[in-house]
Amino acid sequence: MSHRGRVERVSARVFRNDWSALTPPAVGRWTPELSVSVIIPARGGQGGLDLALAALCAQTYPAHLFEVVVVDDHSAPPLTLPDLRPESCRVVAAPDGGWGAGYARAYGAHASTGDILMWMDADMVACPEFVEAQARWHHTHAECVTLGRVRFTDTEPRGPEGVLAAARAGELHRELDTGGRHDWIEHLLDQSDHLRDADHLGFHAYLGAAAAVRRSLYEAAGGVDPDLDLGQDTEFGYRLWQAGAVMVPERDATAWHVGPASTARTRLPSERFRTEVLAELMPHPHAYRERVPAQRRRTPLVHAVVDVAGAPYDLVRGCVDRLLNGTETDLVVTLVADWEGARAAPGGREGPHLDLRLVQANYLREPRISFASAAPRTGFPSPFLLQVPVAWGLGELALSRLLASAERARAGLTELFLAAAPTRDAGVRLWRTRALARAMRVCGEEEDLADVVAELHGRYRIHGGEGTLADLTLHRSVPPAPRSGGAWPVSGLPAADRTDGVNRAGDDRAVDGADRAGKGGRGPRAGRRRARDGTRNEDSDRPRRRGLGAGLRSLWHRACRAAGREMPDEWDEETGPGGPTAAG
Repeated sequence: MSHRGRVERVSARVFRNDWSALTPPAVGRWTPELSVSVIIPARGGQGGLDLALAALCAQTYPAHLFEVVVVDDHSAPPLTLPDLRPESCRVVAAPDGGWGAGYARAYGAHASTGDILMWMDADMVACPEFVEAQARWHHTHAECVTLGRVRFTDTEPRGPEGVLAAARAGELHRELDTGGRHDWIEHLLDQSDHLRDADHLGFHAYLGAAAAVRRSLYEAAGGVDPDLDLGQDTEFGYRLWQAGAVMVPERDATAWHVGPASTARTRLPSERFRTEVLAELMPHPHAYRERVPAQRRRTPLVHAVVDVAGAPYDLVRGCVDRLLNGTETDLVVTLVADWEGARAAPGGREGPHLDLRLVQANYLREPRISFASAAPRTGFPSPFLLQVPVAWGLGELALSRLLASAERARAGLTELFLAAAPTRDAGVRLWRTRALARAMRVCGEEEDLADVVAELHGRYRIHGGEGTLADLTLHRSVPPAPRSGGAWPVSGLPAADRTDGVNRAGDDRAVDGADRAGKGGRGPRAGRRRARDGTRNEDSDRPRRRGLGAGLRSLWHRACRAAGREMPDEWDEETGPGGPTAAG
């Protein structure tokens, strides 16, 4: 039985979408166990609905295992059930607040009870094997999504009684099949060996007028979008594809649209709709996505994940900034660490919690950055999940090249290693979401997930040069270690406030402070001042002291003047400015 909210583990391992590895039982020679809900969204058209329900009375699937749910999408007058209807059949009214085919299909799935969800349009007449031919695949493999064969007929059936009689006599094909079909779907099936060799666009074959899916997979994919009245089939098919669906065209499950085949039924949504609406939700096809501004892309092409727990701030910046500044901008980045712990920890100027606070403060307003305490298992609904170790920095073109290699090889896992020292688990990994989702359902406890993904969808490895992948631990700037004796590090200061002991232009104020402190010849700096007459005293030839001490002296005197405090007259190298009482 199915378990709501997750897809059952499966035993069969299907390579990509080659459904020929599955062996379903023959129609009429098996005993079904799973219940089926046939969902029919309808608005008006009582006569067409009567024909559809009459045809469903002749189904070969056991009557006690399937129900029919008609969703009345605000019809006026309301739809009613005819005398000729399946044993378990009911009409449910779509709630106020929404309308359209997407809304009705989503509500029908919610109101139904079957383990298998099957959709059919209200103006269709289905052959007797329509339910059984599709349900056998779902008994065989929980990841299957079956696609019935949709045809169009100009022949008007002889009423509900005539449809039922023709169905029971096996005459529907002869009476209704006049050759009308979905040309673009048939072309896609022909080009892909009936989807056995489908590429990343195989989901375009999904048509909600005659399709079925296990409820568990339906819920894992997020269900039909109730807000889409047009294009909801394509968008839901995309999400099913990313969830790991194996799409199977079932030729024995034929249903006919009764009436003229309108343009809206026989082609994809208009190009404008695809580029203005669907491309916001679907990164594929790329040709449509490229026209959508970045701020309107609701589903990114790549979901990148970087585990930053325990990493220094500079290292995280080096890794994440390279991702954000690459040529591929259709991505979001999740930074994984104990963010709750960092916020709850007491304040301090050192330690890993300070680094996490700095990271979060730096990226808090970046719309492409999110923070999580645990890494996502897949990139769903994005087609790709990118895992980047925080110590690695991707070159500007690296992600674009990874994606191109993954699509060209149709690989489920594309790995990038540094050419100088390639290792098995230390590189960057680009996972195909659908391959990863399916691998998780078959992976054994002792198996490596990457090996299972390679078995199901293939693996591609790349050894990149220094310009493609860099070891950031060799390139990042490391703050100097604090000096012994309590001297303060200055690495956290802005560059304009740092000094290496040489007074540059604009540092005359520091010299003035030294003059005041050394007035009357007091203090160790008095012998090193330049005389007012332009000559040096006897100590002027000694080299100036360079390093941290000079920088701290400059900073201390500026702070004293800013606070209105009296300038210190001593500098103690051991205790810091102002002598032993400086801390107070």
